[in-house]
Amino acid sequence: MTLIEIGVALCVAGLMLAIAIPAIGAVTRAQLRQKSGQLAGAIRSMYGAAAIAGHTCRLVLDLDGNSYWSECAKSNVRLDREGERSQNGARVATREEELQQDAAQREGMNEEEKEKLALAQKSAFAASADVPKTDLGGSVKFTDVWVQHQPERYTTGKAFVYFWSSGLTEETSIHLAQGDDVFSLIVAPLTGRVKVVGDRVDAPGQRR
Repeated sequence: MTLIEIGVALCVAGLMLAIAIPAIGAVTRAQLRQKSGQLAGAIRSMYGAAAIAGHTCRLVLDLDGNSYWSECAKSNVRLDREGERSQNGARVATREEELQQDAAQREGMNEEEKEKLALAQKSAFAASADVPKTDLGGSVKFTDVWVQHQPERYTTGKAFVYFWSSGLTEETSIHLAQGDDVFSLIVAPLTGRVKVVGDRVDAPGQRR
């Protein structure tokens, strides 16, 4: 091949690459947009389901497994005024959850422990059919989640978005990423509406 032929071949290859890269980026962004829309739909669905069922539900966001699903309690549940405990960007199990875990591992509890366990079980959450376990799939991942009751944004473990029968939820920001692209889901607490933004933004009341 002459130098001219090699130059032409390189020019053609460069043009094909210039066309292919934006196309690949568009496909990637379409996947991220689809997953963001799907999660936004799940949040809106849970807002309505809790109001209709008349009890407290929550959407579980598994940041490590990149999946989410719904859980409901048998009655209305109040969150602890002290909020959750966290460590290194992850939620720490509540005292009630620790009590239930301990009860499953040992026997011979005293009366006070049994009474505390019974109260904890009344407010326990179980998986519901409203939103089945859904994987983000592909290379779409949670980067971080902030919910109003959390002391900080979570980057690992599980986060919970609660929905009450009174028609309220929590101010929330969820960030999904695929490669360098990031989408933000901002949840309005009074209406349950979800704003999907094709960039990284925080909720208006988010703690810095």
